[in-house]
Amino acid sequence: MKKNERGKYLAKNTALFALGNIGTKMISFFLVPIYTNALSTSEYGVTDLIASICTVLVPILTCNIGESVMRFALDEDADYDKIMNIGNLFMIISMVVGGLIVPISTLFKSTQDYSYYIYFYSITLGICQMCNCNLRGREKLTEYAVSSILHSLSIALLNILFLVVLKQGVAGYFTSYILANIITTGYAFFVGGVPSSIRHFSIDFKLLKRMISYSVVLIPTSFMWWIMNSSDRIMVSSMIGTHANGLYAVAYKLPTLLSTLSVIFNQAWSYSAIKEDKSDDREEFSNKMYDQMVKTVVIITAGLLMIMKIFMKLYVSNDYYEAWKYTPYLMIGYLFMTLGTFLSTSYTVNKDSMGFLLSGMMGAVVNIILNFAFIPIFGVSGAAFATFCGYFSVYAFRAVHTRKYLKIYVLKKKHIICYILLVVMGTTMFIDNIVGQILLVVEFLVISFIFRDFIINIFNMCKKMLGKVTAKLKRKGNNYE
Repeated sequence: MKKNERGKYLAKNTALFALGNIGTKMISFFLVPIYTNALSTSEYGVTDLIASICTVLVPILTCNIGESVMRFALDEDADYDKIMNIGNLFMIISMVVGGLIVPISTLFKSTQDYSYYIYFYSITLGICQMCNCNLRGREKLTEYAVSSILHSLSIALLNILFLVVLKQGVAGYFTSYILANIITTGYAFFVGGVPSSIRHFSIDFKLLKRMISYSVVLIPTSFMWWIMNSSDRIMVSSMIGTHANGLYAVAYKLPTLLSTLSVIFNQAWSYSAIKEDKSDDREEFSNKMYDQMVKTVVIITAGLLMIMKIFMKLYVSNDYYEAWKYTPYLMIGYLFMTLGTFLSTSYTVNKDSMGFLLSGMMGAVVNIILNFAFIPIFGVSGAAFATFCGYFSVYAFRAVHTRKYLKIYVLKKKHIICYILLVVMGTTMFIDNIVGQILLVVEFLVISFIFRDFIINIFNMCKKMLGKVTAKLKRKGNNYE
């Protein structure tokens, strides 16, 4: 790709993913007050527990075929119909095999009342994800953004109906998600050209073998990420109680603001990385993008840590306020998860699903060992710290392992200083008075000063864009006169 086009291509894709993801996360973010008022801490802990179980069931039932659909469709010689039909085949298989969920779920006290919800939530989510992966693979990113917004909007409206109006509790929560998955699947199914693929149904067994070889390794990878993201919630529920897990689940919602940035940029970056794979200056370009990513996530993390306690007073009911105590570990952990996701683009470009597995395994092992060690001693804080360590170990592994593909310079002096300052901010949050809040503001300003050139450039870029929009609107106004 030409140098003068690469920036526009990345910016366009980032904007499209931002359109879908920001709308999605904003809706999800503002649903938390509804959940914390409509559900008790124990009920919210149950919904989070079941959702965590379904998260690990989906890649097992679907063999993560959606990831293969997306990646193989991005190849220059991709046959979309053949690729999608392999995805369709796996969806049929998952619906049949998934029937085992119902009798198995009834064997456990915590899930026996929700066995059918677990089945329908897992199946509809898996099909929805595959249809969206098809949109991404065909680079129908505008349609993908619309699909993401439609999904979140459907969840929001249905949650209000089933939780606030009909007051159906946990059952209403999952009914909302199942119906939202079905609605979104219907949209993505038709705009993604799936009916056309079905009309030309055939299975290319050589392609099937290649796609399975790529996606099957991602099944244990998904399980490893589930361990880091969800196993601590199950362990908190079993060792402390669902009340504690309800608090931890709320604390987990806040770092997802940072992960939104990760999802937006890294989704867009993966397209650029694939296009740039054979360019002469790909290493220079990738390092520049990594540096921008570090500065952005550090500033956002520092800002969120600075306002966290004030925000929590307004954001959730009093029963959930103490969840702020667990956010420093999770926020900084999510920062390293974001950077680790950027580094993992090298695996996507080179179809190295084993790299995903090895790095995920590293994080999972660290996380599970530290959960057993720290939760009995430090409670929920121990789980949060174990999650941070898991994310950091994934980042460290990928920083070394991906150098065989691309050398990203991760040990820049300014970056390390700011990481240390973030840890200091996390510690300062526990000074629970006005002095502590003032110190947080000062620490945030120090980080901003270190990255002042970046902030000034962003400000100037926004000012320039605003000027162009204003001039364009002014020209249109003159034309109407």
